[in-house]
Amino acid sequence: MEDRRNDAAHTDIGRCILVPVANPASMRPLLEIASQLVSTDGRIELLTVLPPDAGADAQADAWQGMASAEALATRLGVAAHGEVRTHPALGDAVVAAVHERGASLVLMGWRGATSTTDVFGRLIDHVVGRSAAPLAVVRLGAAPHERVVLPVSADHLLPGGTRGLELAVTLARRLGREVPRPTTVLRTGTRAVELPTTVTTVADRVHHDPRRTHQAVAALAHPGDLIVAAVAPTVSGLRAATTHLAWAAPDATLLVAIDVGPRGERSLAAAVAGAGRPAPPAPRNAPQEAPVRVVVTVRPHDDARLSPQQVERALTTCGRTDQLMAWWPAGDANPRVRVTVEPRTREPDRALAQVMAAVDAAPELAGAEISYELEQAAGDDSSRSGVGVHRDGLSVLTSDLDRHSTTPNTGSAP
Repeated sequence: MEDRRNDAAHTDIGRCILVPVANPASMRPLLEIASQLVSTDGRIELLTVLPPDAGADAQADAWQGMASAEALATRLGVAAHGEVRTHPALGDAVVAAVHERGASLVLMGWRGATSTTDVFGRLIDHVVGRSAAPLAVVRLGAAPHERVVLPVSADHLLPGGTRGLELAVTLARRLGREVPRPTTVLRTGTRAVELPTTVTTVADRVHHDPRRTHQAVAALAHPGDLIVAAVAPTVSGLRAATTHLAWAAPDATLLVAIDVGPRGERSLAAAVAGAGRPAPPAPRNAPQEAPVRVVVTVRPHDDARLSPQQVERALTTCGRTDQLMAWWPAGDANPRVRVTVEPRTREPDRALAQVMAAVDAAPELAGAEISYELEQAAGDDSSRSGVGVHRDGLSVLTSDLDRHSTTPNTGSAP
């Protein structure tokens, strides 16, 4: 098995992974995820807690389940040890096991529902509020994992959100090694702060959707995605990582990475009230008659030799392109490139998904950060006012130059 001890953060996260199992049906998928997260020389501790009055049949079934899980772990190439305990308080038994086993991570299955008094469920809520180890809370999806998606919001880049982001990055990096498609980093919100190198190196390019995280995820997610959601240490951060993402991607697997955050069941319940309920109906808008247009801005990697025409050619696979623009920031040999795409759909989220798929399929865009913006009015040049500088098939709007504090270069494209 590949050595996983070189992660930039939370390097010992896979030393001892505790997996409490309350639902036997979740044993296999949770063990498969744990096998991807455990270190080469680490171990997995499986735990089932039964009430003191559990009968002999329940005890026998629990131990049989543990034996089957240990055999599966052997086939997966990892070390696992199963235990069945009896205890009147399930949550207390799990917290005690965290301390006794010296767990570096607690991996728990979540049914994806909540109530007015519970968030992830009474057992998980109890552990979240008391565990000395970080947690990965997983709502299993409808399909095998094909891709890892790491959403990164502006809140995660604030001082209080960095630990939760570091945990999510470490988990995404390890999980991404075991799936067929490359990991996708999805940046949301403003771009006022540069992404840390630990984030940008998880994937070979970064997608930036300036909308809210759940809106961006809704446009991108597929049933085969494993979404690793960092928790910013705020009530709104926890809501975004649970309620909103559960609604935005109802068929995908959702892993909520909890390192720091609200403590106490009351604050947790307030944060994700309604997480298990169906998403509220979307407002009924009149059918969109005008085509959807997506403005794509590419910031190439420093070492890239990317021409504006290469960007345009990559995007022609998903629709008609126009308004190719470029500018050269002072001291930068590479241009920033902007092009407008009109995908073959009139549904905004589907249009964004088609454009992102075209970007992912273009090897020449490796290492770039790509931003997306829906044009407010198709064909309305007033939304992009400014004086154009045009030469050799490229245009630069002076308003763009002012906005980005750049120096125009009207020479030929590289």
